[in-house]
Amino acid sequence: MKNFVTKENLNHRIMQFIILVAHLVLLKWIIYTLSEGGVLPFQTLMYHFLGISVSGGVLIRFCAWFYKKQYLKELEKNGHEPKLEK
Repeated sequence: MKNFVTKENLNHRIMQFIILVAHLVLLKWIIYTLSEGGVLPFQTLMYHFLGISVSGGVLIRFCAWFYKKQYLKELEKNGHEPKLEK
């Protein structure tokens, strides 16, 4: 735990924190939509669910892109040839 945040991985930890906050905001939005679902008009409720699904999909794609980039950077740093298709 002592070496959880070091000078070398500070950018990585900051990005993990941003991703955590984005997930928590999305979770709060989901909880709000589910709790207010009985009083919201149907069209508004559908727009909320559409926004939640698009936001979740973008967040998943961003996380996958970011961690693939980090993985390839780490492979190059250690002198290994990346074998992932681009």
